[in-house]
Amino acid sequence: MKIKSVFRVIQGHQITDEEIYRSFGRGNIPIFTASNEIKGYWDQSLVTEDNLPCITYPTKANAGEAFVHYQIFDANNTAALIPLPEWKEKIILEWAAFKLSGIFLDIATSKEGVSYLNKEIVEEYELNIPSTDVQARQLRCYQELKALKDKVDKVKTEIDKLLKIQLSD
Repeated sequence: MKIKSVFRVIQGHQITDEEIYRSFGRGNIPIFTASNEIKGYWDQSLVTEDNLPCITYPTKANAGEAFVHYQIFDANNTAALIPLPEWKEKIILEWAAFKLSGIFLDIATSKEGVSYLNKEIVEEYELNIPSTDVQARQLRCYQELKALKDKVDKVKTEIDKLLKIQLSD
């Protein structure tokens, strides 16, 4: 089924540093970057309490990532996927974020070397959603593989540090 049959897509907006600076001290709602890091705080939100939890994904320079959010937020160059009421109990958002990450890499368009993920492209993509039992099993496998990858990345970083030390001596 199409993503728009499962989620309502809220297209985000671009928030400039100047806008954040001018709103300093006016709120405590975090503004997330496309890579899910906090860029600042203000008094506006992309979603409402009844939209939570939801998934966000970068709309510009997409690196194939999607994130689950449980608290009110605003977002820069980011869109949100709000589960439709009839799907809230039929989909594990962490599983969907994992699945969508790879899909987003495949369907992003490119302009002048920067990838874009338009709302219309996302809404029309076909997504196969298995039972929550299958979702949970796939999610556990993904989490185990991600933990292993994180360990390998950490070891690789340590090896690179050691090689640099040896090269400078």
